[in-house]
Amino acid sequence: MERSTYVKISLRMPTAHLISGLPCAGKTSYSNALRETTNGVLLSLDYWLITTHGRYSISTISHEEHVRRVLACRHLISDVACEFLNRGADVILDDGFFLREHRIQQIAVMRALSTNKGNKVQVKTHVIQVPFETMRARLAKRNADLPHYNFAVSSELIQQFSALYEPPVANEGAELVMVDGSERLWEDASHRSQ
Repeated sequence: MERSTYVKISLRMPTAHLISGLPCAGKTSYSNALRETTNGVLLSLDYWLITTHGRYSISTISHEEHVRRVLACRHLISDVACEFLNRGADVILDDGFFLREHRIQQIAVMRALSTNKGNKVQVKTHVIQVPFETMRARLAKRNADLPHYNFAVSSELIQQFSALYEPPVANEGAELVMVDGSERLWEDASHRSQ
C-alpha cells in the first residue's frame, strides 16, 4: 500500500524588518523581542562589524574607513538575509540605517525577491524613537559596562550621528512602524510585526 506524502505550504509572506534609529534608542532590545515574536532570523550590523574587524574607535580609523566597513558588512548581511527570505523566513536587520539612500536601496533589493513559493517579500521599517536626553543617559550607562558586541559612542559622536540621521518617511517603499523607545513597549512586539 502506497503512502501519500503531504507537503505543508505556507501562504504567509516573509517579512524583512529593518530597524532604524540612533545608538541607545533601544534597537537591539527591540530586535531581540521581535525575533522572539516572529521567529525571525536576527542579523546585527555591530555583531558583524566587531566579528570581522574587532572593536575599534571611529576616531582612530576615520569616518570614511568606518563607512567602508559598514557598507561591506551590510552587503554581506543583505546577501544572507535574502537567502533566508527566499526560504520563507522573516529577517530582522538590527542596523540603524541612518541614511535614506541606504534604506531605499535595501528595501528595493528585498521587495524584488520572490520566495520559492512565488510570494513577494513584505518590508517594514521599524523606527525606534527616544528623547535625546534618554539616549545620552543610556549611552553613559552602556559605555561604563560595554557589552561585547557594542561600540563605545562618545557624546560628541552621538551628536554627529544625530546630525547625519535621516528619519524614515512613508515614500521609501516599506511600511513604517513607529516605536516609542523610551518605554518597554516591545515586550509586545508581536502587534508591530503583524
